[in-house]
Amino acid sequence: MDKNQCSDAEIRGKIDIAFARLIGPLAIMKELKSYQSSKEEIQSLLDIVTKWGAKFQSTQNLFFINSKEILDVYDRLDALKDRFLFDTSLGLESELSDEIVIWIYELMELRKIQIDREVKKQS
Repeated sequence: MDKNQCSDAEIRGKIDIAFARLIGPLAIMKELKSYQSSKEEIQSLLDIVTKWGAKFQSTQNLFFINSKEILDVYDRLDALKDRFLFDTSLGLESELSDEIVIWIYELMELRKIQIDREVKKQS
C-alpha cells in the first residue's frame, strides 16, 4: 500500500518502526570493533535520533525536526555508509551501514507525509 494512502495512525506506526530500525543498528554499530574508527560519530548520530524518537513518543508527529536538521543527519549517515561500503575486512555487519541510510530515508518520507497532511488541514 502506498504510504500516502495510510491513515494517520498507520503513519505513526510506521514512524515507530523506522525509529526502531534506525536506533537498533546504530547502537549495534557503536559496539562493534569493525566500526570503532567512527564510534564518536555513531554515538553523536545515535544521540540525535534517540532524542527525536523520545520526542516523537510524546508529540506523535515529526514537525519538531526541521528540514535542514534531518538532511544533515541523512548526509552524515550516508557518509558513514560510504566510509564502510568497500571495507573488505567487514563481514555481514557491513549491512548495518546500509540499513541506517534506508531507515533515515523512510523517516524523512514519513515526516514529509505528516507535514503535507498538516498543511492541507490548515488550508
